[in-house]
Amino acid sequence: MRQQERPFTLTGINAALVGFCLLLLINALYLNPACYAGGIYFPATLLIAFIVASCRSVWLTQTGFKIFCAVIGLIAVWALVQWLTGWGFLGRKSARALALFPSTNILATVLNLGLMPVLSYYLLGRGGRGVYGLTLLLFAGLLTTQSRGGYLGLLSGVLFLVTFVGKAEVVTQWRRYRRVAVGFLAVLVFFKFYAWLGLANWSTDAVFATLMYGDTSNRWEIYQVAWKGLAEHLWVGIGYYNFGYYFEAHKVPPFLDRRIIFVHNDYLEFALETGLLGLGLFLLLIVAVYGQLFKFRQQAMAGQRLPLILSAGAITSMLAHALVDYPFYIPVLMAVFGAYLGIINQQLIDMGATHWQLQKMSTQYFLGLRSGFIGNALVIGLLAWLGLPAFALVAANYSSYRLLTGDVQQALLWSGVARTLQPRTAGYYWKEGVIWRDQGVAQNRPDLVEKSNVIFSKGLEVNPFEVNNLLEKTALHRKYRTLLKQPASHQDIMTWINHAKSLQPHSDGVQMEYVRSLDFVGEHAKAIEQAKLLVHRWPQSKSAQRLLESVSHE
Repeated sequence: MRQQERPFTLTGINAALVGFCLLLLINALYLNPACYAGGIYFPATLLIAFIVASCRSVWLTQTGFKIFCAVIGLIAVWALVQWLTGWGFLGRKSARALALFPSTNILATVLNLGLMPVLSYYLLGRGGRGVYGLTLLLFAGLLTTQSRGGYLGLLSGVLFLVTFVGKAEVVTQWRRYRRVAVGFLAVLVFFKFYAWLGLANWSTDAVFATLMYGDTSNRWEIYQVAWKGLAEHLWVGIGYYNFGYYFEAHKVPPFLDRRIIFVHNDYLEFALETGLLGLGLFLLLIVAVYGQLFKFRQQAMAGQRLPLILSAGAITSMLAHALVDYPFYIPVLMAVFGAYLGIINQQLIDMGATHWQLQKMSTQYFLGLRSGFIGNALVIGLLAWLGLPAFALVAANYSSYRLLTGDVQQALLWSGVARTLQPRTAGYYWKEGVIWRDQGVAQNRPDLVEKSNVIFSKGLEVNPFEVNNLLEKTALHRKYRTLLKQPASHQDIMTWINHAKSLQPHSDGVQMEYVRSLDFVGEHAKAIEQAKLLVHRWPQSKSAQRLLESVSHE
């Protein structure tokens, strides 16, 4: 047997990253009472991007970075045209550019991840008019987002660059700094003039208001709710990606009629959802990165380690933006961050940073199989496991399609496939339960109604924070109790609906079912009172008005 050792390099950075990602996976798979596919995908995306960048850092720093800049440049053009014309193209119309992203803040982060490396490259004395023009284009794209978090990210990246390269380097390249300042000012003047003509909506009022008066976006109210939750779940948190559920139960004005799923501060959200342990590991990763960066600062400048400096500027902008938004909950942003982190890690290793060679992997035979074959099989198995949530979603969507075409049996079949592939996703139980209920009611078959009741109950077990299964089960025992073998008592129905109210006290669906349940158990006066409150809260809602009429018995 021939053996060829393949060393794995362990550093403080990748050790901290692996620890953080493993904590997120353990939290999502074992500690979290509610399952969310992103709990698997997000850490996996970060870790896989890091590994790929570490193994292919040369290609990424040459060809890969050029491709990335071209893509970011096209996105910036898209955003600029969108802002200049007001057209939505593939997205909805908005005064702030969105390009192909659902949020302006995501677009701002993406642009900064391209702008900071290009800007740093130019300020380090590299590139000519083409790089300068690309810098101004990306800056213009950033302005179209009107994102204060994006501005904060750019400012933080520039401050890091100036600090890292040192005063001497800044003085040497002062003409380029001046040229960039003049170019940025010219872009700002154009935006201001274009808005003054009334051709587009753009303003810096929100920026100055924030500087003068502090928070003007009601983020502080969200932070206070998060702080309260952190005090109650200090060490292991409420579960990765569970802030949306927590906020539904603890909503405060002015968000009573809005669904908020992010804290808009990733550090605080990591602390709330994964506890101080999770936040500590993430901060340990940041300390490991910047500790090594400044330890090898002089060596990096002397050797003109451009990939290292450019990548560091990019991740700094994203880490700063994370103070006021949620970039670490967006897969594409985590992938780019992981790639930059992998480049930094490899560059530091090349400069002699402390690392250990772990001689673990070899090409020897095991159980008659080559290690290469075993490794490939493990990779395929891992990809298949990571693909389970996607396969389940495809099955669920196909089930919806078959249901629309009237093929109920195929709809139930594929809904069952989705539920089997992802047995901890409550939404799949709700969907299948609704189909069984409708079929049982339409055909007057108690066995099908009983089956829907069982499925709704299982959905409650897999996710205790989700109210849809609870609402459907409550309505089932209220409306179709004659088709059930053991219909719930009035007390049980009120217990269920009160529990739903504790989970989502401001949900219109929960409030309406609460009114119907009150009327069903005989508390007509209270039902009418609550219905009037709903009509007062939503005066334009026809559903609320019909509900009031139905419980008033007029």
